[in-house]
Amino acid sequence: MVRRRSREGGRGRSLSLSLGWPACCLGFLLKLLAFLQAFAAVSALLYAAWMLSRWARHHQLHLSDLLSPDLWFPSLVMAAGLIYCLLLLAGYLAAEINTGCCLCFYTIPAMAMMLLEAALAAHLALNQHWIQDLPEDRTGELHNLLSFIHNNLDLCKWAALAIFATQALSLLLAMILRAMLSARTVDYDSDEDFVVIRRPLLVAQAPAPYLPTTVDTRGACPDLWSSTMRHKYGLNTSDYTYNTLDANAAPPQ
Repeated sequence: MVRRRSREGGRGRSLSLSLGWPACCLGFLLKLLAFLQAFAAVSALLYAAWMLSRWARHHQLHLSDLLSPDLWFPSLVMAAGLIYCLLLLAGYLAAEINTGCCLCFYTIPAMAMMLLEAALAAHLALNQHWIQDLPEDRTGELHNLLSFIHNNLDLCKWAALAIFATQALSLLLAMILRAMLSARTVDYDSDEDFVVIRRPLLVAQAPAPYLPTTVDTRGACPDLWSSTMRHKYGLNTSDYTYNTLDANAAPPQ
């Protein structure tokens, strides 16, 4: 019978331990980069909260007002900061748990976000009149932000390049760690999933019944022996037969 060895519940733990120090170093670097990027995500949330607080000084602010066209810029910044925080949290947990499923949940959204950022940067660089495509910002914070960027253009460029490089490095580390886990999983399965051929169990046989040393040849063909004795000697064999296997049987008279 062919049978596979059952996988234990702690295979993920032994797998991560078997990867050794390279996986530990990659996981530590991934968590460090996620921690550094968290400053940008939290800064976006704080900036959105500051814009909303300034708006609330002169207007009544309700939760439903976040979806109004007047507050589209603070709402957009807050949504981007929340998504970025969730993505960094997924990356930190993926580096901590060190499983392929969690790494996939991090790498796919991270790659999509980087492609979106690259497309946005290309659109801003190629379209000189992109500001006219945006709706009117009644808070005035978009104009203040653009003025700050123009006054500190070099600083903003280096900050944007640093954030993008950190994201790219985090994505690269996550993909390398995912490839290491996949390769190690294949080796782990090939080592443990072996085929065992079992022979059928031997059926316990009962001991042979006791047979007497003397065999009564009359029992082999009782009818032939009885007819022969009647023809030759005129004897009735029913008076002389007895069970030879029974030790308590009385001998014939």
